Amino acid sequence: MKTLKFPLFLSFALLFLSACERDGETVDNAPQVYQSQQSTFDLSIPNGFNFETTEDIVLDLNLDQAPLASAYLVKVYTQFPSTAASPVFQSFISRNAPLNAKATVPAGASEIYLVLQSPEGSSFLTVVPKTSRITHTFYQAKRKMAKAGTVSPDCVSGCDHTISNLNYSLDAKKKNDVYCLTGSYSTGANVSLTKGSLVRLCGTGTIQSITINDGEVEVLSGADVTVTNFNINSKNGNELIIYPGGSLTITNWFSPNSDVTNYGTLDVAALNLNSGADLENHGTFTVSTNNFATFNGDVDNYGSFSIAGNANINSGSKFKNFCTMTFGGDLQMNGDVDNESYISVSGAWTINSGADLVLENGAMAICEDLTLNGLIEGKGNTSLFKVEDRSDINWGGVIKKNLEFCDANGIENMANANSIKQDAVAACNVVIPSDACNPVGNGQPQVSDADGDGVADELDAYPNDASRASDSYFPSESTYGTLAFEDLWPAYGDYDFNDLVVDYRYQQVLNANNEVVDLKARFVSRAAGGALKLGFGIQLDLNQSAVSAVSGTRYFTNLISTNANGTESGQTKAVIIVYDNSKDVLVNNTGQAFVNTVSGNTAIDPDTANLTISFSNPQSIASLGTAPYNPFIFVDENRGREVHLAGEEPTDKADANLFGTIDDNTDPNGSTTYKSEDNLPWAIHVVGGFNYPEEKTDVSQAYNYFSIWAQSGGLSYSTWYQDQPGYINSADLYQ
Repeated sequence: MKTLKFPLFLSFALLFLSACERDGETVDNAPQVYQSQQSTFDLSIPNGFNFETTEDIVLDLNLDQAPLASAYLVKVYTQFPSTAASPVFQSFISRNAPLNAKATVPAGASEIYLVLQSPEGSSFLTVVPKTSRITHTFYQAKRKMAKAGTVSPDCVSGCDHTISNLNYSLDAKKKNDVYCLTGSYSTGANVSLTKGSLVRLCGTGTIQSITINDGEVEVLSGADVTVTNFNINSKNGNELIIYPGGSLTITNWFSPNSDVTNYGTLDVAALNLNSGADLENHGTFTVSTNNFATFNGDVDNYGSFSIAGNANINSGSKFKNFCTMTFGGDLQMNGDVDNESYISVSGAWTINSGADLVLENGAMAICEDLTLNGLIEGKGNTSLFKVEDRSDINWGGVIKKNLEFCDANGIENMANANSIKQDAVAACNVVIPSDACNPVGNGQPQVSDADGDGVADELDAYPNDASRASDSYFPSESTYGTLAFEDLWPAYGDYDFNDLVVDYRYQQVLNANNEVVDLKARFVSRAAGGALKLGFGIQLDLNQSAVSAVSGTRYFTNLISTNANGTESGQTKAVIIVYDNSKDVLVNNTGQAFVNTVSGNTAIDPDTANLTISFSNPQSIASLGTAPYNPFIFVDENRGREVHLAGEEPTDKADANLFGTIDDNTDPNGSTTYKSEDNLPWAIHVVGGFNYPEEKTDVSQAYNYFSIWAQSGGLSYSTWYQDQPGYINSADLYQ
């Protein structure tokens, strides 16, 4: 899981260009030459496949310690967010109202991009692999108590030697063997490791000494171990690892010469990190006494890092802090520090010549007194260095770039008037919210909420309407999906899928509670390649009484009767007939047989219908079902002759006597609907838009990988409809 600070969408656009690949395919990236099936009738379709180009994913999202009580806005993208990309789903989330919702995404997507927008205007991007359930906690990502996927091993499996209740000296010297130490440990226990051995500590108690000459020690989840003397000698591959849920206390000086990685709790009495050692902390690391701490190796901190006494970061040591780092005494800094979150020094902080402190966007550093002989540099938008008492900026000291330097009682000594430069300012105004890593913050964000609905005006699409707050689009605000029908049901057609072609876009108008107040739709009818009159409608997965009003429908005959609320009468569910006769929508005065399906014939402008469905009471997103909301046609002014997408249920007005006749194999009481005995459909939904075939041209001939996709049950070539090399026979499409 990748988490990026994300103040501007375009800032990272180039980052992902080199990672592009064909989404959702189980084939090599190079285009392949393939001889398509010439007829859809030749295909062998697996049972249960309904020709879906979308899939539903569950979003299980939380805010851990968000700095503001107002609602945050989550936007879900299936491609990198930019001015050319729009979210496929969006919803509000707050500290007391986590988000658990179902989102519909293209089946070919491989990654999901989550953009969290804060009430004060900042944004964060999180990139996760597409899975059926996406679980993520915002405002915990900075404090990585454990890396994603880091799981403690155990002392049950993989052990070459299992030792219970260790009370003697153990020489773990069998080459590459795994020693599992369970039960309790006594103060007489001593452990040494050689020949690449691995010791797993799973028990509790005190071990007198552990020495790693050649090997690795793991403190596993549930272990609580105290060691008097812990020695890690210099050798490539030597390492101490404390796993999540594990605890290690070292009561004497700890002076490692090789790597230490902590996901749990590591408490040492004193520390000397040698130049051959790297310390990586994802959990809680503490030097708990006032003994001096010295750093010659590198430190990466993603969790809580605390030094009780004085500390010295020597030249050559590099610190990277992504969460909380506190020093209880004085800090002498001769090496470089890169701070992305919060560093506090309770005493005097001396930054010597040659040492650089970098404060990334929104980072904060605070100390009692500062002596600056080196460099403090801000990156990103604005960060803050705050001095509680005295500031001494000597001749070599420089503060520069996007940074506020805050000394509330004034800078006592600045030898060079040009020490603060290049957009750095002496000020205390920048607002940095407190969060899980920064316990104090600076200032208070100003959040305006004109309509009092709990959504800041910054995020509110309807800032003066308390009943509305956001618009969520599908497929997105800037794209359309396509519905393509065959109209000879229950008999097979010619599988050119152009008897009626309708593009759609849905807009859910949400309130602050993520409930749908209005459902708006735009339907663009592009082609009518059939000779029959076709009506077009949708069926929502809720009772018709839940609808208060419908606008935008068009009826040209007396075939449709409606309730007072605009839904079709005689229906249990909310059925809305968009229009009742395609011939009156795509009016053909050319004398030609079909509309926009024969290349070279006179083209007719598409027709656009804008539909608004308002609800008596706000509806949950789940209650509506998922887009495109069970669309259907009815044929030749026979209201009961409905044609739906495969797997969708008929309306109450469908003529059940037609089911199971001619080529249809519908079981209206089961999951097999609107498919033939060979599992072929009469309608398809293409989420990414669809260039439909020329009249009488089989879709399997026009699209080279349609047949592979269908016969694989959607597992291969899930983006068969896209204009990629080798995918389409352009001459077989309507031009």
